[in-house]
Amino acid sequence: MYQQRFDGIQAWLRSSNLSAGLVTAPVSMKYLCGWSNPSKRFAGLLVPASGQPVLVVPTLEREEASHSAVKMLRTWTDGTDPFAVVKEALAEMGAAGMPMAVEKEAISLAVFEKVAGASGLTTSQFLAQVGDLTPVISNMREKKSEAEMAIMQRAADMVNPALDSVMKMLKPGVTERQVAAVLEQAMLEAGAQGFAFDTHVLFGAKSAMPHGSTGDQVLEPGMVVLMDFGALNEGYRSDITRTVCLGEWSDEMAKVYDMVLAANRAAIAATRPGVPAGEIDRAARSVIEQAGYGEYFIHRTGHGLGIEIHEEPYAVGGNPKVLEVGHVFTIEPGIYIPGLGGVRIEDDVIVTPDGCKVLTTWTKERLSI
Repeated sequence: MYQQRFDGIQAWLRSSNLSAGLVTAPVSMKYLCGWSNPSKRFAGLLVPASGQPVLVVPTLEREEASHSAVKMLRTWTDGTDPFAVVKEALAEMGAAGMPMAVEKEAISLAVFEKVAGASGLTTSQFLAQVGDLTPVISNMREKKSEAEMAIMQRAADMVNPALDSVMKMLKPGVTERQVAAVLEQAMLEAGAQGFAFDTHVLFGAKSAMPHGSTGDQVLEPGMVVLMDFGALNEGYRSDITRTVCLGEWSDEMAKVYDMVLAANRAAIAATRPGVPAGEIDRAARSVIEQAGYGEYFIHRTGHGLGIEIHEEPYAVGGNPKVLEVGHVFTIEPGIYIPGLGGVRIEDDVIVTPDGCKVLTTWTKERLSI
C-alpha cells in the first residue's frame, strides 16, 4: 500500500520535472509511510523522483520511525542543524540545486527558507521553481482503497454500541458531560483506538449551536439531545450525528426533524459517480428551503472523511469536483432555530459504482426516549 503511494508521488515528480519532494505535514507523513511527527522538532520525508525515500527525524524519534515504511532514516540531535541532514540527503539523491516540491499549505516560511538553503538555492530562486505537493497528496487521499474502506466501516460500526448505551441512560437529571462520557467509553470498549474529534453533546436550546461545547446542562423532559461524535480506528475516522428527544417532541421540533431527515435522504439518493459535489449540497438544501427553513441551515452539507476529520471532497454549494468511486464524505444537513433547538442527522457514505454505501447504520427514526 505504501509503495503504491510512493509510486504515485514519484510519477508526479517526474512528470513535473522535479527532482524530489519534501513532505512535512504529520498527517501526510502518516499517510505515506505510517509514521507521523509527534513533536515540534523538525521531521521531513524526502521522496526523490527515482529511488528510495529518506525520513529525516530527531534522534529521540528514531526507534518509532524505524517501524515505518521508509527504511532509509537520517537523524539529528538537539543542538545540531536538521537542515544539514536535509542538505546531505538531497545531495545523495542528486537533487541539490534542482527544482523540487514542498507542501505549500503545511510548510512555514522559516522552514521554507532553510530548505531553500539546504538545496543550495536562494529563497527567491527556490520559490521561483518549487512545486506544490499539497493537492497531489490530497487527491491521492480522496479515493479510498478497499482496505481503507473496510477500516472506515469498522470505525462507523463502533458508534452503534455507543448510541445503544446512551439510549439506556437518558433520563432527567443527566448532564451533557455524562452522556459524552458514556459514548466515549462504549467506543473504546468496541475497540476504538480513540475518538475522531471532541465529542459534542447538546441539550435543548443549546442544540441550535452546530458546534456548541459539551457542558453541564441538565437534561429535562421535552429537550432534544444532539450527539455528534466518532471513533478512531487504525488512523481513520467515523463521524455521526443523531438527535433524539427525552419525552414527546414538540410539534415544531418534530416538523424540523422530519425535514432534516428528508434532506439527508435526498442527498444520499443524489450521491453517485459523475455528480458534482455541489449537487449533493443542493439536493439537501432544496428540501429544507422548500419547507421554509432555509435560513436555519447554516453550514455545508458534508465534508470528506479519512485520516482527517475534514478533508476533500466537500459537499458545499458550487463545488464542481466530480464524485468518483472511493470518495468518502459525510452527509449532515441540519436546522438550527435559536432559542428553540436544532436537529442534525449525519451519515458517512462511500461512493460506489452504482451510487453510494451508507457506513453509519444506526436508526434515523424520530425517537422519543
